[in-house]
Amino acid sequence: MGWLRRHYGAGPFHLAGVVCCLAVAGYGVTRVLGQSGWLAIFLWFVACIVLHDLIGWPIYTAADSFLTRYQHRRALTMAAAPTGTARSGPDGRTVPWVNHVRFPVVISGLLLVMFFPLVLRVSNNTYESLVGYNEDAYLANWLVVTALLCAVSAALYAARLALARHRADDQS
Repeated sequence: MGWLRRHYGAGPFHLAGVVCCLAVAGYGVTRVLGQSGWLAIFLWFVACIVLHDLIGWPIYTAADSFLTRYQHRRALTMAAAPTGTARSGPDGRTVPWVNHVRFPVVISGLLLVMFFPLVLRVSNNTYESLVGYNEDAYLANWLVVTALLCAVSAALYAARLALARHRADDQS
């Protein structure tokens, strides 16, 4: 196993996972190439990669950097506050909130990117005849899923704050 870690860089489970992913991707490629519109799918895939790297990556990297800097500045100011305050953990540090914002935004954004023609009602006119559903419910469903993700994340953050406050009260 030492030889594998030295030459491959990870353990056997990682290698098995990579081999499985490559097998599934290879199967997907054979299915796409068996269809008549594979060139359009390939061009769409390349366009998505280029748009992601040129537009998406800089936007969400800058937003995440802003959030983490803001949280760090907030943590420094809260560290000066006495322990047991509302946002302070048992060791005097603040309860981090950035992942409670990051998670629902990322999941909601991915859902929007995946289903934007349906959510924004810009898909083909033949969509309803092909699938049997109309586009009317997609916007409402996306908004409900986004609201639920935000509510669950906020509830988890509130629970973490309450637990931190409870622990701080127990220590004093």
